[in-house]
Amino acid sequence: MKFSAFGERFLFLAHRIDKHNKGYVDFYIGPKKIHEIVDNEVITSPNKLLTDCKALQKDLSKQGYDKKRERYIEKLLRAMESSIEILNGSEISIKEQFLRQYDVVLQPVKESELDNLKEEFNAAYGGPGSLEKRMNNLRVRRTVPEGKVFELFKKALNITRERTKDLFVDLLPENEHVNLELVKNNNKNKAKWSYYNWYLGNFSSRIEVNPNYNMYWTAFLSAAAHEGYPGHHTEFTVKEQRLYRELNQFEHSILLLNSPKLIISEGIANTAVNVLFSYRNQAEISLREFCLNSSKEDPLDILMKQNKVKVKTHLFLYNLAYYALIDGWSEERLIRYATSFEIFSQENIKNQLKLIFNPVYSTTVFSYNLGTNLIIDKYGDLLKVKDFQNLLVTAIFPSDLV
Repeated sequence: MKFSAFGERFLFLAHRIDKHNKGYVDFYIGPKKIHEIVDNEVITSPNKLLTDCKALQKDLSKQGYDKKRERYIEKLLRAMESSIEILNGSEISIKEQFLRQYDVVLQPVKESELDNLKEEFNAAYGGPGSLEKRMNNLRVRRTVPEGKVFELFKKALNITRERTKDLFVDLLPENEHVNLELVKNNNKNKAKWSYYNWYLGNFSSRIEVNPNYNMYWTAFLSAAAHEGYPGHHTEFTVKEQRLYRELNQFEHSILLLNSPKLIISEGIANTAVNVLFSYRNQAEISLREFCLNSSKEDPLDILMKQNKVKVKTHLFLYNLAYYALIDGWSEERLIRYATSFEIFSQENIKNQLKLIFNPVYSTTVFSYNLGTNLIIDKYGDLLKVKDFQNLLVTAIFPSDLV
């Protein structure tokens, strides 16, 4: 791909920020020379980065882009400017930082929305003993042995891929491909992911699966939809094909974690399974294809209730991040708040806090709930195929959905 001088300057700037804040660039599929040059040069000072960013902002209107694209790049540059100012030592409140980087206002979830969460889990996950004990027993019962994880997740990926191809005719590039890799993270000091999609370009993704962390048969279908079809992998391949390759738009050769694109991507991924299947079908498929002993499992209607109530855990995780980053709660208070719901394991809570306090991922924790809510508020919780396809093929920002 041949980019304009402006496009190359934009991509150089993004990579130079990443050199300060490793992980800032989640994926890059543009010309290799840009990455190689930055990788081998001396680190650029934040002052110089800020000068370069402002020069790009000044030159943007001279590029002759249509107004929609110009606005899109303008918002990306605004997000980059905010990241550079933080590197430069500027004190920017998390709320202001979030608005500038993610194009959406950060507000806490009303605790009234969470008041009934424990009761709803009690109703959906019934039985004797405390809710905490029941949830712990259920995690043990539904955990998939490490030796079966690869086989079952691959099956889930195939199911979601075929359904995606049926619903979104001729949308996926013909040579798209997903590689699965089992990756164990046993480092207690690092945050863990159950699944992670690394987009490699050329319509290919590597999905990492951690076989010994939160591997429940009930989650395979939604995880395959989230990471693969029609979630992250599908979005990135479609945008590479239509926006990067066909239209030669440099801004779609890269994903910056601290940018509005992340909100949309996580919203797409979180709602993906509901485009493919009804709540009943999700429960039926999961029980039939992934459960190793269905005779010990809850009835179908109970599984459906559990699937619906699980979605609300994103509200809780959002508030946990808000209280940590905005209100400055101590770790002890955060753990006490989290354990009061009796829904999450101690390991899960501590892992979430590691993500929240990681400089790269801290504000991205909000993206799941915000992106999901923006899309659901706009289109409903069971999206129509045409609305979801519009999200996959169009360059949009969170403020476009308000």
